[in-house]
Amino acid sequence: MMSREDLPGRLERAGARYLQEALKRTRNLSLRVPVIPALFSTLRILAVAPVLYLLSSGKGPVAVFWLALFAALTDYLDGWTARRMRCKTYGGKILDFAADKVFLIVVLLAQAAAGQVEAVVSGIVAGYHLLIILVLTVVSWGVSTPVVPLPTGEKLVVILSYLLVVTVAGRAAFPGKAIYSTLGGVCGILAVLSVLIGLWSYLRLTKRILGKFE
Repeated sequence: MMSREDLPGRLERAGARYLQEALKRTRNLSLRVPVIPALFSTLRILAVAPVLYLLSSGKGPVAVFWLALFAALTDYLDGWTARRMRCKTYGGKILDFAADKVFLIVVLLAQAAAGQVEAVVSGIVAGYHLLIILVLTVVSWGVSTPVVPLPTGEKLVVILSYLLVVTVAGRAAFPGKAIYSTLGGVCGILAVLSVLIGLWSYLRLTKRILGKFE
């Protein structure tokens, strides 16, 4: 019969085995990146350079709007093509995740520097994306395996971040259209609120993993 003194040790060993098995499954996932979905993710990263140049120089606000809209569209297309072609891989998921973070962090901060969006809103949303990518990088380095969990809250933050970028760009490109001003303000509020949901999702996921050790 198991004594009470043995229980914590047995639970800790069970949790350790669960974590080891989860990491093993992650390592066994294919890091191959499908060509067509990867093309859309890569185009999103490449769009950062012209957007950054246009925002810093104050030129071509209409071009910035279309580039932002294009980037948001590629975020949908890379996942859609991967599902349609039945070539979803862990490597493609990592590239998609990285492309989102790079584009959103750089463009949100550049829009704030250009005075197109409130610095507080940009700082909170861009700061969230930077925090997540830094934490996951540290975790991945610590376990020697790329770790890219995507809870529902994270997906919501990404969607609203793209909506914020596009509506802010539209407000600058088409100042005569009040809809972009209205949507920009609404998306700013929703994006900030979604950051709380995103953080809660990651904390909830962490709690579930740690719960395996209890």
